Amino acid sequence: MPYGRRALLSFAALLALSLGGSAALAPAGAADSTVTISQGVDPVTMDPLKRTITPTTNVHYNIFDTLVRQDREGKLFPWVATSWKRVTPTVWEFKLRHDVKFWNGDPLTSADVKFSVEKIKDPAEGSEQGPRVATVERIETPDSYTVRYITAKPTAMIAGYPWQVFIVDSKYWKEHGDDVGHSSGYQAEHPMGSGPYIFKSWRKDEQLVTEANANYWHGRPSVDSVIWKPIPEAAARVAALRTGETDLITNVPAQYQLQLAGGRNTRLTSARSIRVLFFAFNTLKPGPQQNKLVRQALNYAIDVPAIIQTVLGGRAYAVNTPLPPNFVGYDPKIPFYHHDLAKAKELLAKAGYPDGKGIDMLINAPIGRYNKDKEIAEAIAGQLSQTGGHFTTKIQEWTTYVNFTSSRGLTPVYELAWGNNSYDADNTLTSLFTSDARLSTYANPALDKLIVDARYETDPKKRQAVYDKSLEIIHDEAPWLFMFQYEDLYATTKRLAWEARGDEDIFCDEMKLK
Repeated sequence: MPYGRRALLSFAALLALSLGGSAALAPAGAADSTVTISQGVDPVTMDPLKRTITPTTNVHYNIFDTLVRQDREGKLFPWVATSWKRVTPTVWEFKLRHDVKFWNGDPLTSADVKFSVEKIKDPAEGSEQGPRVATVERIETPDSYTVRYITAKPTAMIAGYPWQVFIVDSKYWKEHGDDVGHSSGYQAEHPMGSGPYIFKSWRKDEQLVTEANANYWHGRPSVDSVIWKPIPEAAARVAALRTGETDLITNVPAQYQLQLAGGRNTRLTSARSIRVLFFAFNTLKPGPQQNKLVRQALNYAIDVPAIIQTVLGGRAYAVNTPLPPNFVGYDPKIPFYHHDLAKAKELLAKAGYPDGKGIDMLINAPIGRYNKDKEIAEAIAGQLSQTGGHFTTKIQEWTTYVNFTSSRGLTPVYELAWGNNSYDADNTLTSLFTSDARLSTYANPALDKLIVDARYETDPKKRQAVYDKSLEIIHDEAPWLFMFQYEDLYATTKRLAWEARGDEDIFCDEMKLK
């Protein structure tokens, strides 16, 4: 959206909020069965095989299909695949439905599944999703409705993350060509899916419109149309909900929770998130952040519980590792970096930076992507400055910021948050800590080996022992400032029946209007 128009809309929404909603608009979708959803940022692409960004994949989940789905507890259930099993120690077999069609009428077959996974695995694609399918050595398609994932060795988890890999129309893709990079190319703006909602139009940073797929194999969705309308400013999102401009908003700041929970036409819904926020050190670029003692010192310099209380109103949970406590692989024995400014200064002096002299670090952060992302970064900079070093923030719009994350271009420190709906250490550690992962800015061959070993260790106790060693290394090396696990706050209009999920997924075909 052009800046002037966005600012005008934000001002109008904020004015309505200040008037207590007395100038409320007609409820969103009053004339028909339309639901408007406002995340903090716009999707970055309609190519479902490239990125791992939740506001983008939330749209993809509604226009593409996956082999299986997850319920809100993380349990897998059949979707395009009617069944799956391990037929030999290294072969996972999926049987597909025969009645799934893409919007153009092409049948969804095993060839499309094979094509989708192989595109992700192709190094030329530069996909962030590579770790999801890394254990799949090759794919066999004995017939049009049978897919077999072949792994090099028996895997601890079901191969290929089948609830996260979207299936594209291989025929359509070949006819229209491949994407180049992350944000250009035909597929990035002209998707062909088989999902419950059909892509109709997209004005970037303004709105993306989808309509119910009347021929959807799982039945026509209850809601006729879904409009995805990004609103980066939190106060403007709240105001838009209260005035009826939108039906569902994400990342509700804590200061608005009582207002929305008790609103005439609004309600609050929340869930303990799988998302862990952190500040990563780019150890691949030169600077003080390459010194382990500096990284440890800065972990001791921050006061995470204070930030949770003052910035997030208590709606988060400090973490001692990259994993939340309910994940497979979590180790409760790993200590926290408790706030200890004296220890932080001692370590900095030992590293050659007495009283923080010589430390000049830029903290990169987005705005609008995570709840209070900008404010958290500013609070961190303030706390780190107590060491005597010089810390400043650089805040960028998400669409610019996210492209730097995938090219390892943010340095020396950058804010990110990772949501892992496998509830297993593998996805987090492989994606964010292995040397060749696109989103990793840390390299350690010893850690790489442990992470790979854990993928193929089928004995749960032995696998946990491998993760214990991995987390000990990560804690000692401190490639992150370890922060917290979010509690996700959403708000909806009362006409919308929908509840928050801890995995942050938004399935519009599960929505109903009252």
